[in-house]
Amino acid sequence: MTLAKNCAVLALVCALTVALVGCGSSGGGSRSGLVKASGILTYNGQPVDGATLDFRPMDESVQNGVAAGFTDEKGMFSLMTDRPGDGALPGKYRVSVKKQVEMIDGMTRDEYVKANDKEGNGEVSFDKNKLKTEDLLPAKYNDPLNSPLEVEIPSGGIKNLEIKLED
Repeated sequence: MTLAKNCAVLALVCALTVALVGCGSSGGGSRSGLVKASGILTYNGQPVDGATLDFRPMDESVQNGVAAGFTDEKGMFSLMTDRPGDGALPGKYRVSVKKQVEMIDGMTRDEYVKANDKEGNGEVSFDKNKLKTEDLLPAKYNDPLNSPLEVEIPSGGIKNLEIKLED
C-alpha cells in the first residue's frame, strides 16, 4: 500500500475506535437508571414458553423506556431495554404479551415440514399464501395500548414479578 492509503486506513481505524469508545458509558454501555427486573409468565396457572412481553411506560413523558422480555421453557423472563438482561426504568407499565405460531394446512410449520420432508433435509416448499400466524394466548393481552396488564417496577428492581394470564 502507498503511504497515503496507510494513513487513510489508520485514520479510519482511529475514528472507529473513538466512536465505539464514546458509545459506552461507565456502566458498560447500559443506560443509567435501569434496574434489574425478572419474573414468570403463566397462562391459566401454567408457565408459558416462547412468549414475548412488551413493557410500555404508562407515563407518556418517559422517552425510550420500552422494555421487553422473552420466556424460557419455565416461563421465566428477564427484562431488557438496551441489551439483554439490563432491566427497565422504574415506574408503571402496561404489559402486552404475545405467543404466536405459524400454521400451514392445520399444522404448525414444524409439523408440516416434518410430515412433508420426503428427502429428509428439512426443506419443504409450500404456498406462502397458506402460511397463517395464530395467536396462542388471548387477544386481550396482545395490544400494547389496551392490554389490561399493568405492573410497577420499583426503584430497587424486582426478581419475582408475576404476570398471570387467564382466559
